[in-house]
Amino acid sequence: MPEIHEIIFYGRSGDGIHAIVDKLAQTLIKQGFYVISYPEYDPERRETLAKVHVRISKEPVYVRGPVINPEIAVLFDARLLQNNQEVLNAKKLIINAPSRELVMKYTGNINGDVMNIDINGLRRAGVDYSSHMINLILNALLNEW
Repeated sequence: MPEIHEIIFYGRSGDGIHAIVDKLAQTLIKQGFYVISYPEYDPERRETLAKVHVRISKEPVYVRGPVINPEIAVLFDARLLQNNQEVLNAKKLIINAPSRELVMKYTGNINGDVMNIDINGLRRAGVDYSSHMINLILNALLNEW
């Protein structure tokens, strides 16, 4: 069985989750990895919860279904941490928050590593946040290999 790394992305519709996942997948594919991803949505409304499940391996990925125990969880809104045990069990969290203190406000203590990125601040400054986010994910992921 090939070694498969799992990532789950959480956000609200319109947050740009698919753009980030597509760029991440293309970057990993160019590096020789196999990637499978698929979205999961709440009923179609504005600001509804969106999840994207991603699996990455050095060999073809045949596992289908939701990511239950992600190694990395990426959240585009710190408020999505509340009552989300699936995410709190991840080894590494990458969260859109201006500070780690704000993350702790919603979660308390977390077992895994927490990395925060201020996407909203980057957007206000006119910076393309996607490259920053992808670099954080790649660093967290490739340190596992």
